[in-house]
Amino acid sequence: MNLAKSSGGDGREAPIEDPAQIRKAMAVLQQTEAEFPIKVEGTHTLPYTSRIQRMDAAKGVLYLKLIRPLPHEMAVGASFEMLFAVGDQRFEAPITFLGRDSYLLYTFSLPLRMTLADRRSDKRYPFRPREKAYVLAQDAGLPGHGLAGPLVNLSLGGLAFRVDRVVRLADRMRVTPGLGFFEKGKELPMLKIRDLPKHPLFETRGMVANAWERDGEIVVGVQFGELGDAEFRQIQEVLAIREQMQRNPASTTGDGTVKTARAKAAAAAGAGPASRANPAGAQTPDALTRLGRRGTSLLLAMPRGPGRDAVQAALGAAGYLRLDPVDTLAQALDRLRVDSGAASRLLMLEAPAGMAPPLQDLRSMQRELGELRELPVALIQADGMPEETEDALIRPLPWPGTSDLAWLPLLDELAGL
Repeated sequence: MNLAKSSGGDGREAPIEDPAQIRKAMAVLQQTEAEFPIKVEGTHTLPYTSRIQRMDAAKGVLYLKLIRPLPHEMAVGASFEMLFAVGDQRFEAPITFLGRDSYLLYTFSLPLRMTLADRRSDKRYPFRPREKAYVLAQDAGLPGHGLAGPLVNLSLGGLAFRVDRVVRLADRMRVTPGLGFFEKGKELPMLKIRDLPKHPLFETRGMVANAWERDGEIVVGVQFGELGDAEFRQIQEVLAIREQMQRNPASTTGDGTVKTARAKAAAAAGAGPASRANPAGAQTPDALTRLGRRGTSLLLAMPRGPGRDAVQAALGAAGYLRLDPVDTLAQALDRLRVDSGAASRLLMLEAPAGMAPPLQDLRSMQRELGELRELPVALIQADGMPEETEDALIRPLPWPGTSDLAWLPLLDELAGL
């Protein structure tokens, strides 16, 4: 149902103040049991997810059922804003807190007006394919489907991601759905974002808001469900980092760390004995990182010979001690079939010089092992760097050596350390 629009003389949307239209919109929300956020007016606090349990139009009262309680000190008469969708339109409306009716059930005034809201009320921050932020989701079907792909953008209210894989969880078979598979309102009870700046794993739930095709690929927009205080703060922190990167990209690193003048001076002064002892300029890893390297089982797939011996020596010197060398990718797959449950497994594969990365073979291997297993793959090449794959789990690394340790932090990141 789309409500009639009204426009002010200045070209902006004027509020709808017709009581009949407002009651009609509230009745639709009640009948569909749609969830929508409300928040204290003029604040940036965590919104409360609510739905209309009943409405008393004669008294001008809404009875809203909330997922979490309002503070006990919330004063009667406090002003709230509600943001809701009716049909293809989104509206915002002011309401007033009237009191508590029963557990998680509160009374609010029926809105006197509602205004057509910008569909992009929360600023969206883009993420590039080369960044490692990655989305994993599961739909509400039984046993359902697993969805995965790189993050496209993020906001306080939700995200968009490019769908690279859809797996039927009953038999771990990959499927190729059309846009109709991602119908609006589809529940996603499990939603994860891996490797956001400062936050290795963010978990919540959501629902599909929209989906569209872009250059032959499907992009899905997801609206977050009820966020807890901790999750809300995490998203705020990530978006604050992105905002800082947009305003002053020259002084911000990819993980959101600000380069200060003191840090630059320290880097410029690195010509002393410590710098000579550590040519790569890398900091000594802390005990947890060393322990993580020691506990990571690394499967090394490259032909026998001096090259493999040198790579093994570099990995061992860096602390990766649980090495399992094989000659080919096929042998690596056989080894994984035998020991598919090994914890902290990582695959390092030599890509033939001058050739594109063997992505088809790697993805075929992932399908056979179960795509939700998320096996990280480090690609190396003796003559230069392998090509970028735009896959957060299959990433190129510089050739591992003991004199130049540029590869080591990248491998630590891929290993989840």
